Amino acid sequence: MKLAKQFPILAISLAMVLSGCAQPSQKYAADKKDGVYFTVPRDWKLIPQSAISAREALSTATGAADRLAAVKWQEAYSPSTSITAKDVLSLATTKVPVVYVRVRSLLAEEINAVSYNSLRDIIVPLTTWASGTDATAPIFTVADDSEDVQKIARGVHTQFTFTNTVGKTSTSQTIDQTALVSNDRSTIYVLIVRCSSTCFEKNRKVLTKISQSFTVRGTK
Repeated sequence: MKLAKQFPILAISLAMVLSGCAQPSQKYAADKKDGVYFTVPRDWKLIPQSAISAREALSTATGAADRLAAVKWQEAYSPSTSITAKDVLSLATTKVPVVYVRVRSLLAEEINAVSYNSLRDIIVPLTTWASGTDATAPIFTVADDSEDVQKIARGVHTQFTFTNTVGKTSTSQTIDQTALVSNDRSTIYVLIVRCSSTCFEKNRKVLTKISQSFTVRGTK
C-alpha cells in the first residue's frame, strides 16, 4: 500500500517536516569581527570584497589608497549577475538594485572632522545641494533624514531621489544610505541601497527591509 493510505498520520507528519526544512528567504551578510550585519534575499548574488577592492585600487583620487588600506570589510549584492564591482563603485544609475556595505577605520585627519553632515555627504554633496548655494545642484527630494543610534555607533539614515546626469543621459535615482560612526570615533559603517527611482519603487518593500536590517553591535 501507499504510505498515505497505510500510515496517514505519518504521511502528514513527514510532509510537515519536509516543508519545515525549506531554506529561509533571507541570508545574512556579516562582518563577525566587527559585529556588523544585514540581510538580503537568499538568491541575490555576491560581489566579493576582493573584486571591489581590486577596482577601488585603480582610483587615482587623493587619499584613495589610504582609505582602501583602512577598509575592514566591504562587499555588495544584487539580484542581477550583470552587476560588477565597477557598477558598485560608480554613481551611474542602475536598473536593478545594488546594495553595498563598507566598514573602515577613520584616518587620523577624519576623526575630528566627521560630522552628521559629512555622513550625509558620503556619496554626493547632499548638504551643499540643500543649502541652495550650488547652482549646478540637480533636482532632488529628501524622503527621510533621521538620526540612527545603535549599540556602539550613531549617525544618519537618509533616503533621497535626484536627477543623475552621466554624459548626455539623465535618469532619476533613489539612494537609501545609512552612515554611522563608532562612539569612539575610530570606525565608519556605511550601507548603500540604490537603483533607478522606477526600480526602487518597484522593489521598495524588499529594499526597505534590507536597509532596516543593518545592525552595528560591535564585538562582545
